Amino acid sequence: MPALLCPFLLAAAVAADAAPTPPPSDPFLRQYAETRGFRAGRPTGVQLSPDGRTALFLRSGPRSRAQALLETDLATGVTRTVVEADGAGALSPEEAARLERQRITARGITHFVLSPDGARVVYGLGGRLWLLDRSAGRAAPLPGSEGALDPRFSPDGRALAYVKRGDLYVRAVPRGPERRLTRARGPQVTNGLAEFVAQEEMDRDEGFWWSPDARRIAYAEVDESAVERRMLCDPARPARPCEARAYPRAGTPNAAVRLKVVPAAGGPAVEMRWDAGRYPYLAAVRWSKGGPLALLVQDRLQREERLLAADPATGATRALLAERDDAWLNLWPGMPAFLPDGRFWWVTERGGAPEVELRAPDGARLGLAVPRELGYAAFAGVDGDALVFAGAPDPTREELYRVRPGSAPERLALGEPGPATRKAVLAPCGGNVAVTWSTLRRLPVTAVFAADGARLAVLPSVAEEPAFVPTTELRQLGGADGIRAAVLRPRALGAGARLPVVVDVYGGPVPAYYVPQVAHRPMLIEQWLADQGFLVAVFEGRGTPRRGRAWERAIAGDLGTVPLEDQVAALEALGREVPEADVARAGITGWSFGGYLAALAVMRRPDRFQAAVAGAPVADWEQYDTYYTERYLGLPGDRAEAYARSGLLAWAPRLQRPLLLLHGTADDNVFLSHSLALADALFRAGRPFELVPIAGATHAVPEPLAAERRWEWTAGFFRRTLGAVRPGPALAPAP
Repeated sequence: MPALLCPFLLAAAVAADAAPTPPPSDPFLRQYAETRGFRAGRPTGVQLSPDGRTALFLRSGPRSRAQALLETDLATGVTRTVVEADGAGALSPEEAARLERQRITARGITHFVLSPDGARVVYGLGGRLWLLDRSAGRAAPLPGSEGALDPRFSPDGRALAYVKRGDLYVRAVPRGPERRLTRARGPQVTNGLAEFVAQEEMDRDEGFWWSPDARRIAYAEVDESAVERRMLCDPARPARPCEARAYPRAGTPNAAVRLKVVPAAGGPAVEMRWDAGRYPYLAAVRWSKGGPLALLVQDRLQREERLLAADPATGATRALLAERDDAWLNLWPGMPAFLPDGRFWWVTERGGAPEVELRAPDGARLGLAVPRELGYAAFAGVDGDALVFAGAPDPTREELYRVRPGSAPERLALGEPGPATRKAVLAPCGGNVAVTWSTLRRLPVTAVFAADGARLAVLPSVAEEPAFVPTTELRQLGGADGIRAAVLRPRALGAGARLPVVVDVYGGPVPAYYVPQVAHRPMLIEQWLADQGFLVAVFEGRGTPRRGRAWERAIAGDLGTVPLEDQVAALEALGREVPEADVARAGITGWSFGGYLAALAVMRRPDRFQAAVAGAPVADWEQYDTYYTERYLGLPGDRAEAYARSGLLAWAPRLQRPLLLLHGTADDNVFLSHSLALADALFRAGRPFELVPIAGATHAVPEPLAAERRWEWTAGFFRRTLGAVRPGPALAPAP
């Protein structure tokens, strides 16, 4: 054996010596990855103090993940660091999962809560909670708070509630003993935490809610006993133990969620009663001054919902209103928004697009407040009786508005004039507002404005700025009712150059309040890709939000056909309208749903797409979560054909174009098993492909080197493939 082994080792050594030196890293790509897409160093998590004097926010260094807590004096503009954070310390599995659901890749201080009087701040750091006295400038750890999650002050500021080891606790502040309010009924039961689909799909991170008088707490009891477990393992590190995750895939049992109310002083809990068999989803809970304990519940297919008012003393509920949609109902974070007199704002799409109504305390409709033409997009807050919101009269840009009962909405001219995307945060008592905006040429800027619109301060950024300005052109392909597109050309484009096209796609349904891909935002990584010698295009076809109900719901029952048809139609229109676009050499790339659509494109339409890079694709919709998948496709047992038609596996034998699959091994949203199932189907069908498992990466791929390599591989793959591949014949649909 030694005689055989030595020559092998020698050959390996010679091969290693002869291996070419890896090419130097692209300076921009390295900068983009290490700055988290130039987000590092910019203010985030902004909160305004109730007295209107201060803005508090989180900020990291320009190439750091560790966020510190800072505050800006709005009178002087002086900013100081309140709490430093080095980001050290391992996260618990529960905390890591919550951050992944929220797509937060920063570390250090990731959240903080401000007391109602603004005197104290609570934040998590190093695996426990800290209480900061702002006037004294001192912070101290809260005894016994190790492992605590989601701290929240009571409305009177005298107590703090949080969840620890799956149960709800409360303690007086600044000093007081910890009191346990709940005891889980079993090892798979938690009290006060949101279940997976609530966090991932409903935008409901909360699992408990204080009563306005601070005497009681409503909390979600989540029983995951019937939910399937998936083992999250890292095959690159087989010595590490696997983690069991409760993951409700389509057609399987969800967590059973109940809402209970417990006295803050301790005592027996009262369960709120509704027809949970018909309406199993607890989509939202509101308990604000002037309003009832309000529950928004939905049926499993999300075609019906009821807004209920609950009696916290008896558990009885009564209906305030009902909504129904034959396709699905969208959720609107912040809604319903109650006023001090019990009236409330409500968003509906019964008229074919989002509109805001004012409702009486008993749920009766009082009138239309925001017409569909303003394109209601996102809740910003309530200022007295006024609703402040972001609207998108044009899907590519946002404006801020304020509407009062009985009055027409007024536009708030806050932030940089001209087309932009905008979001706002109101002070707890109204008045001041923090606005963050970005444009095609400008990365996000945050400033605080007074009630009269005067700019009080710009919150300082220490972020690095890119060395170039994107060439983004927004256009509507095919006329006024056509598909909106963003087109980016190489900055060193020669006159008359014909360029292969790379379509950067998401292309699928997202929550209606998300900013679309085609919008007034800086498209930096898309510009880098264009600079590698491509014309990069982004298309917003049917199924995407902000074009009305019919446009968005055109995909009901089939997640693949309509989105792909629109990508093809947009590509063909691009070829007619943009002379330098060589659509005969077209590639497509995307991540998550975009990865699914990219892989589908080269399987179903090889006559239009010559290569694809698919990141974290959903290969089999029966293996994705209940809430998202069933909204569009129904239950697998009832709609087996829709699931087969929408998946990738049936199309695998038709692949005839180059396909590169990228997938993180620690992805707990779209599990690596999706790409492995697709790889197995392709392998057994004898179809060549490439698969790169990214060791330890989650769905967000936060590690800088992995993010850098992702884009290097994407550009290199298209350089290799688009110059050599020629269009082939269209294929008949798969059975």
